[in-house]
Amino acid sequence: MKPNLLVMDIKYCSDVTIKKLQFYFNLFPSTARTLPDLRNDLISTQATFLQCGLGIKIGKELLHDVENFQCVASPTTGLDHLDIDYLMARDIKVIHLGQLKDQIKEVFATAEVTWGLLLAISRNLVVAHQHVSKGLFDREVFLGLELQGRTLGVIGYGRLGKKVSEYGQAFGMNVKVTEIDEQKMIELPQGVERVELDRLLMESDVISIHLPLTNETLNYIDDKKIKKMKAGSILINTSRGEILDEAAASKALESGRLYGVGVDVLSGEVSENFDPLSSPLVLAANTGFNVVITPHIGGWAKNAVMKTRELVAEALIKSI
Repeated sequence: MKPNLLVMDIKYCSDVTIKKLQFYFNLFPSTARTLPDLRNDLISTQATFLQCGLGIKIGKELLHDVENFQCVASPTTGLDHLDIDYLMARDIKVIHLGQLKDQIKEVFATAEVTWGLLLAISRNLVVAHQHVSKGLFDREVFLGLELQGRTLGVIGYGRLGKKVSEYGQAFGMNVKVTEIDEQKMIELPQGVERVELDRLLMESDVISIHLPLTNETLNYIDDKKIKKMKAGSILINTSRGEILDEAAASKALESGRLYGVGVDVLSGEVSENFDPLSSPLVLAANTGFNVVITPHIGGWAKNAVMKTRELVAEALIKSI
């Protein structure tokens, strides 16, 4: 007998992926956008496998009396939407993209959004567009920063950090990187310099964060580190919101220490009652500071989404 699989956002799976899953599972789609709705779908379908998305926390509140549940698969590298301790305690298998490093090594959608945020901040693209949309056409107020010849600091030199470093070199920037994994530092490309974190913070004109969220990286970029940053620098975060102290970043914007901040993630975004308007960075943006915020769209590109869901589906099939 085939196990029951509940798939969120199935419309982003290719026809080929859906057919593969249907061969091995009784497949049920879910359009749930809240935890209670997803819980109802799990109970009504008697699903023992779940392919989830990002917006709902997968943990005790969702699964506490969902019987015989076996496996959750997430098409993401970040795990902050999964209560790993609870899932492990219940012996529920967890599948995620971070386990498929070789298969996702050519997926760079988040790196592209990182560079888009940098260009938006350095050249005031969002407010310049809004200016023209109001019938105005005065470039005088949008004097930006040229990236050529400036220094890019990359914190975390994994798959995405490497690609962002390549973008920096293509734009004629000097690239400095910091990374705790010695294996990732072997044979750095010409023009990429490994430095300690403090030096990177003090010398970089642009700092881009590419770290996983762990107990060690929670609030990793805090007030103390931000104060070490070069005056007038740009800070970009497309990793996880909790890695950056948003209040400290906002204060640095207000003081003029930071030229601008671009983020694709916000602290607490996977909470059931998350309100983006409560974020200090959203408040800073609405107050007129140079902040660009996108709603976690880094990996949300059609080809990347379909590819990652295909990889997770194959891992699910192998887990049976």
